[in-house]
Parts: sequence; C-alpha cells; structure tokens
Amino acid sequence: MKSKSKKSLHVLIACGGTGGHLFPGIAVGEVLTARGHKVTLLISEKKIDSIAASGHKELHFEKMPFLAMPRPWSPKMISFLLGLWKGMAQCRKIIRQNDVSVVLGMGGFTSFAPLCAGKKEKCRTLIHESNAIPGKANKLNARYADTVLCGLDACKAHFGQHADVRMVGTPIRSAMRTASKEDPHEFFKLDKSKKTLLIMGGSQGARGVNRVVGIALEQFEKMGIQLLHIAGPTDYEEVRDVYAKHPLLPQHVAAFCHRMDMAYRVADLAIARSGASSMSELAYFGVPSLLVPYPFAAEDHQTRNAEVFDQAGAARLLSEKTLNADTLADSVRDILMNPQTADAMKRAANKVAVRDSAEKIAKLIESD
Repeated sequence: MKSKSKKSLHVLIACGGTGGHLFPGIAVGEVLTARGHKVTLLISEKKIDSIAASGHKELHFEKMPFLAMPRPWSPKMISFLLGLWKGMAQCRKIIRQNDVSVVLGMGGFTSFAPLCAGKKEKCRTLIHESNAIPGKANKLNARYADTVLCGLDACKAHFGQHADVRMVGTPIRSAMRTASKEDPHEFFKLDKSKKTLLIMGGSQGARGVNRVVGIALEQFEKMGIQLLHIAGPTDYEEVRDVYAKHPLLPQHVAAFCHRMDMAYRVADLAIARSGASSMSELAYFGVPSLLVPYPFAAEDHQTRNAEVFDQAGAARLLSEKTLNADTLADSVRDILMNPQTADAMKRAANKVAVRDSAEKIAKLIESD
C-alpha cells in the first residue's frame, strides 16, 4: 500500500451515476479540499453529473464512460466488459499521473473499476454504502475495499465478514449545511403563521405520490395548512394544474428546488421517498416525515431505509400499495395537528442525524 504524505493526499472519489452517490461524494471532496488535500471526482456522462459539477468549480472532475452492469447473458455484456477494461486502464493512468494514494467509492458499479485500479496500484481503498442494505454492486466492491463505511447502523451486519466496517452516516453537501439568514417563508412566499407540508415528489418514480397528494388537496385545505410541492420535471405541469383548482390553499409548486436547505427549514412535515440522501437531509434538519418507499428500488432497499427511521420514531412508513388520499390526510393531520407528536418526531430525527459524516470520512482517509 502506498505510503501517505502527512502534508497532503491525493484522493480519487468515484461518485457518478446517481444523486445518491454524487452529492455525498462531493460533500467528502469539499471537506478534503478544505483540509488541504487534492481531490479528483470521477463522474459519469449523465446530465445530472454535469450539472452538479458545474456548480462546484473548486473541485476537479473527470468524466468516465461508466455503464451499468447488464444481466449475465445479455448482449450488452460485451460492451460492459469492454467499457470496464477501458475504465480500469483510465483509472490506473489517473492514479499514476496524480500520485493518488486513496480511492473512495461511493457505491454502484461506477465504483468498481476505480476500486480495482486502486488495488492494483496499491492504494488504500474504501467504499461507502448509504442504504440499510447494500446493493449487489457494493457487495462486490467490498471485496476490493480495505474499509467499508456505512450510512446506517443497520447496514453493518451485511458486511459482517469484512475486517473493517465503520458507521459514519451519509455526507451532506456544505451548501446544505451553511447557515442562512434568509427567511424561508419569504423565499417561497408562504405564510409564517401556517404549518407547512413539504412534498418531495421529484425523485424517480414519484408519480404515484404526486397523484395521491393531488386528490388529498381538499382535505389539506380544510386543515388550514400550506404546501410546498417539488413535483419533478415530468409531473410538474400535471401537478400545477391540480393545484390551480384549489386557489384558496396556500401553495408553492415547482419542478425543481435549487435551495433544498430553505425547503427543509420551512417544513413542519415532509412526504418523501426513502432514498438514503433525502433521509439524511431530513434528519439533519430535524424534519418529521412520512416516507413512501419507491416500490421498485433494488432489493427493496428504500423500505429497509424507511423502517430504520420508523422504528426510531423519526418517520412513519407508508406503503404505496395501500396509500390513498384518506390515509395520507389522516397521517398528516395526526402529526401536524398534534404538537407533541410532531415535537417527538423532530427530536427523534435530530437524534438519528450524523451531522459530521463528511468530516468523519475525511479523518478516516487521513488516518493510517
């Protein structure tokens, strides 16, 4: 394994492909850069990666032709293996040219080639798994990792045979953690005297949630609350048109939200999917939540994630199969109209939050 400089390291972070890998990787990169280390972040050629990279000029990004692993007998396997071979070669070249001493994979098959290359070049290797149960990719990646980092304590048992497994939480970007003096109610033009329900419907496969919320709007209006609904680009027009039929309901509907820190600060309760990054942010801001797992997530990991928060009292798990306007409205009413319940959930959310996850990972990278 390469010896480390006490002054400065060069760390390669493989974090492309999805927001759940990308943004935590950027968070670690920000902390390492602030500590005086050099960082190269490997991202995919997807649009989301390019958009995120454009907002972080202080970090160095390299695009890689990452491909998701197809089924074993798929005709796409040849292209995948060829891309993997090219990716390995490219990663080894980056490691040698930049004297990289540590490789961190944030999950998924985009981490496989960098980790393998790191092992061959005698770098220290680490992987991060943000979900309660690891996906197939990270089960494979763990074989090439000196250290496994878990976002949730429940995940540690799935790496029981690994020699070094640490619970560190899931990192949150510095932009989310920076204190702002802006008033979130004024930012979204909402009423300070009303309870605010945040709907995060912009993630993959959230159309079912968006539509159930739309049917429940009349009941929300009767509660005297207001809604901040991030619908996602695909459903935005449909969601906007449904809200237009309820002009007396205080509302802010958007396709995107570039200031999620403000959205969390204004929220008294959130309805969301249970991706690990979203859950980490909800916990960080102490927002009680109704979690509706994406039913087609790999290994049903979103349900496992939601169960962790449900058992901790920070959230309530609602199955999309049984979700309807009445059950959703009842759950919202039970929390927002009961201050003791809402306060207990808020305290529980704060308790499960790992507020210094990126710093913990940076210290482990710096350690022997």
